[in-house]
Amino acid sequence: MKIRYVTEGVGAPVVLIHGWMADSSMWGRDLSGATRLKGADGFRLIALDCRGHGQSDKPHDPKQYGPEMAADVVRLLDHLKIDKAHLIGYSSGAYIVGHVAANHPHRVRSVVYGGQAPITENPKSSDFSEVDTFAKAVDEGADLGTYIMAVTPANRPKPTPEMAKAIARFLYDGKDVRAYAAAGRGFKNLEVHSAELKKCEAPILFIHGANESDHVKQRVATVRELLGRGEVKTIAGGDHISTLTRPEFGTAVLEFLQNATAK
Repeated sequence: MKIRYVTEGVGAPVVLIHGWMADSSMWGRDLSGATRLKGADGFRLIALDCRGHGQSDKPHDPKQYGPEMAADVVRLLDHLKIDKAHLIGYSSGAYIVGHVAANHPHRVRSVVYGGQAPITENPKSSDFSEVDTFAKAVDEGADLGTYIMAVTPANRPKPTPEMAKAIARFLYDGKDVRAYAAAGRGFKNLEVHSAELKKCEAPILFIHGANESDHVKQRVATVRELLGRGEVKTIAGGDHISTLTRPEFGTAVLEFLQNATAK
C-alpha cells in the first residue's frame, strides 16, 4: 500500500491526519491546490494522504480500512524513524488518532481531536448514517446530488436538485468514490475501549467550532468524561468546515503543542 506524505519544517514531529473525503491539502495548499504546509517554529509537520484519498493507494475493500488507516500512521513513523510524535486528527481523522493512542500509546507525544472524538464502546449505527447514505448512493450508481441533499443540516437552506447535482459534480468528479465509500464503511472498526484509551497519558486537546453539530459536541463531552481529562477549546463562529480556516484554530493548536513539547 503506497501512502503519500508531505513534510515541512524541523523540530518535534507533528502528524496531521485529515478527514473523510479530504486529503493532506486540507492543512494547507498552494494556488494550484497542491499540499503546501506552513511551517511552525520548532516543529516538523508531516501530513499524509490517508489510504483511499489523495495520491495514496485506493483499495475498494472496506476490510482494508479501519484499523489499517491507524496502522498507516505508525508505519509512517517507522518509515521516518520517529519514535514519538504529536498527533492531530480532524473529523474522522480523530477516529484514526484515537485508535493509534489506544493501541500505540508509547508512540504518542500529545493528541489533538479536532471536530470529533475517538469512537468508544458500542457506537450507535446512527453515528455512521452519513457514510451509509453516501455508500448506498455509490453502490446504486445514483446521482450523488441526492447525498448532498440528504446530509444538508436542517438549519441550512436545502439546495435544489439542480444545485445539489452541481455541488456533487464539483466535489466528486474525477474522484474514486468507491474508495471513499469503502473507507467510510471501515470507520466503525476504529472503535476503542476507554480503558485502552486511558493508557495513553499524553496531553489531550479537544477543539471544535462553537457552531459544530450537537452530535459532535455530545460525543466530545462523553469521551472527555470517560477519560476524566483533556483540555477543551471552542472556536467562536466556527462550524465543522470553517473552524479549520479560523486563525484562532491554528493559534490554539500551536499553543497546545508548545506546552506539550515543553513537558
